Amino acid sequence: MIYPINLQKLLNDFTRLCIMKKKEYLNAEEFNAIFLKACEDHQNQRYEAARSGYKKLLYHFADAPILHYNFGLLLYESQDFGEARKSFECAAELQPSDNDIIFNLALCCKQTGDIETALKYYKEVLKSEPESIDALYNAAGCYRDLKYLDESEHLYLRVLELSPDHFSANNNIAYVYHLSGDIKKAVFYFKRVLELRPEHKMAEYMLAALTGAEVVASPKVYVKEVFDNYSNFYEKSLVEELQYTVPESIREVVEKGSSWKKSFDCGLDLGCGTGLSGESFADLIRQLSGVDLSPRMIDIAREKGIYHFLTECDVNEFLARDTRMYDFILAADVFIYLGELKETFRLLRQRAAADVLFCFSTESETGEGFSLRLTGRFAHSSHYIERVACATGWQILEKHTSAIRREKDAWIKGDLWFMKIKED
Repeated sequence: MIYPINLQKLLNDFTRLCIMKKKEYLNAEEFNAIFLKACEDHQNQRYEAARSGYKKLLYHFADAPILHYNFGLLLYESQDFGEARKSFECAAELQPSDNDIIFNLALCCKQTGDIETALKYYKEVLKSEPESIDALYNAAGCYRDLKYLDESEHLYLRVLELSPDHFSANNNIAYVYHLSGDIKKAVFYFKRVLELRPEHKMAEYMLAALTGAEVVASPKVYVKEVFDNYSNFYEKSLVEELQYTVPESIREVVEKGSSWKKSFDCGLDLGCGTGLSGESFADLIRQLSGVDLSPRMIDIAREKGIYHFLTECDVNEFLARDTRMYDFILAADVFIYLGELKETFRLLRQRAAADVLFCFSTESETGEGFSLRLTGRFAHSSHYIERVACATGWQILEKHTSAIRREKDAWIKGDLWFMKIKED
């Protein structure tokens, strides 16, 4: 939450400062005109014009906390979170008792990935406003991101004491209970979320996962929101905390294998995310394309400069309209969010060059089919993959069992698959 601009308060403060400073080249009337124009530009999202006005005012009145605050708001709205943080830090140094400033400074710290400092500022607000729902809710989110689940639970419950219908608190405490393994309470709060918003697909999906309901695919909105929210921490969490090495493991098999070529003309990275998988293969592929549902993940992938084409789209929708032919297709930890794979394999077969190598990973399942696990991810049996591959024109070249990632001090078992077009 960004607090609104109090124009009258700002105007009064600046008029007082103008009189105190008595700078000949900028009187109170001139100052107020510049300030009101900057505020008008700000409110109408003419950010460059507003930025220019605020900077001119700051040149003359660098010790006005409310001006740093206002400039911080503009920078935050422009998503320049690092500079916004600096502005709020200046305002807080000049006026340390203002909770509006401290709250917004906490927001900026969170946006720049400094969760521990954000939490410190939220706690500072709560010292004088112990029933601030916004501060309680945001502090709970920091504790959740830092994996302090007991503290997070406590604050979310406090929010719900003060505001039982607080949608986001109900949704997030359900997630916290899911993370901590308290399935009964997670189910209770996901049901509460659906009472508040019956159309909420994410809660509906997670409730299905926790209760064993039959589902064939993750909702697009669920995948997009999860990975948009996860994007800033994705690689650190996956590689450092979960010890994820699927791309490297696939690369190792590709290099050792004798049933396929070792360099490729046109590659496709399905569910490319931040480019973690693509990085492992970029040197083998002349032209690499990526597709992902999450725009924030796509933005990070684009910064790496390894993709020639990036598309924000659902995998099947992309394949249905794409016209390129690929001799290398990669899907690392993508099918765990798709479930039913027959249509995807069929569409991939249509986009496959004659000498294609199709590599992907799955989480292992016993039996004949696939299932949605408590994690919200799908696991596929070997029988299912073999059956779908045969039905859609793919031939299995190799299959390797692998440890996909760590989860709660245990390894998730999976399979690495390597396929080509089935010979007639």
